[in-house]
Amino acid sequence: FPESWGETMDASDFQYTINQSVVISIPVFSEQRICFNGAKLPEEVNDQECYSAAGGTIILKNVKLPDYVANRTVFVEVAQYSDGDAYDRTGSIFLIPTDKKQSFLDALRDLNSVPAFRSGETDYHGLVSTDNYNVPMELMRFFTGFGVRSFNHNKVPGQNWVDSVVYKSEVTPLIERLSGEAWIGAYIGNWDAKGHRLSLKLKYYPDEEHRVYKSIPLFNTVNYMEQAGQPYPIFMLNDSLKATFTLKEPVKNAKLYYVTTGHGGWGNGDEFNQKPNTIYLDGEKVITFIPWRDDCGTYRNWNPCSGSFSNGLSSSDLSRSNWCPGTVTNPEYIYLGDLDAGTHTITVKIPQGAPEGGSNSYWCISGTLIY
Repeated sequence: FPESWGETMDASDFQYTINQSVVISIPVFSEQRICFNGAKLPEEVNDQECYSAAGGTIILKNVKLPDYVANRTVFVEVAQYSDGDAYDRTGSIFLIPTDKKQSFLDALRDLNSVPAFRSGETDYHGLVSTDNYNVPMELMRFFTGFGVRSFNHNKVPGQNWVDSVVYKSEVTPLIERLSGEAWIGAYIGNWDAKGHRLSLKLKYYPDEEHRVYKSIPLFNTVNYMEQAGQPYPIFMLNDSLKATFTLKEPVKNAKLYYVTTGHGGWGNGDEFNQKPNTIYLDGEKVITFIPWRDDCGTYRNWNPCSGSFSNGLSSSDLSRSNWCPGTVTNPEYIYLGDLDAGTHTITVKIPQGAPEGGSNSYWCISGTLIY
C-alpha cells in the first residue's frame, strides 16, 4: 500500500474539485496597485509584463488566452479593495484591439496621435472607432465602494464591512476577441497616491450550446486618461455621439452591447437625475430608455467610508444613473435586427445637464456591435 492516500475530502469538496477541473482560468493581475503616480507606458513593451499608464490609473498586460472555441462561456472576475483611497471610483476592464493601424496603445503614449472629433472648442481624441483606429472594447464597468478594507476601522452599528469587493460578469458575446494573444487593461480613476489593489481572472467554462459571435468595437467615452490630461466627455451638452461602421456582408440579429453611466454635477447633476438615452441607427430611432439604479442601499456593507446624512441615509444608498458604489453595471442589449452590407451609423443622444458650480455632468458610454 502507498505510505499516503493523499488528502481526505468530503463529498461536496470532491464534487467541487471535479467540476472546477474543466474550467480554464487565466490570471491577468494579482493585487496590482492602481494609483495616481504619474506612470507612462514605455515605447518598448514585453509580453506577460504588467505596465502602469495614464498617470498610474491604468494597468495592462499582454496575455495568452485560449484559442477560440464556440461552445464556451466566458466570465470576467475581479477582486478589488482600497489601498488608501476613500472614495467611490469608476472602474473598467477592457481589451485593446490591435487589428488596425492604430490602437489605444498609441493613445496611451500620445493621446493627440489618434483620431478625434470636435465639439464646441474641444477635440475629443480616441473615443470613436475609425477605419484606422479601434477604441478599447469594454468588458466590464464597475464602481468601487467607499474605502473597502482600508477604512474598515470605521464603526457603524449594524454594519459588517466586507474585506474586498468581487465583481463577476459574463462576457461570452465578446468571446471572439478573447482568444489568442490580447492586451487586457484595468482602470480605476483616482487621484490617490496609494489608490486601490485589483486582481483579475478570465474564466472559460465548457458549454453544450454552440454559439458563434462576432464583435466590432464602436465607441468608448470612459475617460481612461483623465489623470493624463484627457478632457471629460461633456460633449453631450450640445452634441451627440456618432459612430460609423462598415459590414462586408449582411448580418442577422445584430445587437448593440451598450454600457452607460451618468456622472457629475451636484444636486442637479446627471449622477443623481434620470436622463433618457436615445439610440439611433442610420437616423431612425431604435430605443429610448432611462438607465437608473434604485438598489444602491443593498450594498451598504461595501462602503465603510460612505458619508451618513442627518436623515438616516448614507451616500452609498442614493439612487444613481445606472451605477451603485460597489457594483457592476450590466450592459444593455439593444436589438438592431438584420443589417445590410455597407456603411451604417449609430447615434447616441443624452440631454446632459449644464455645469453646476465647478462641476460638470458627463456620460461614460461604450458600445460594441455583436452579431
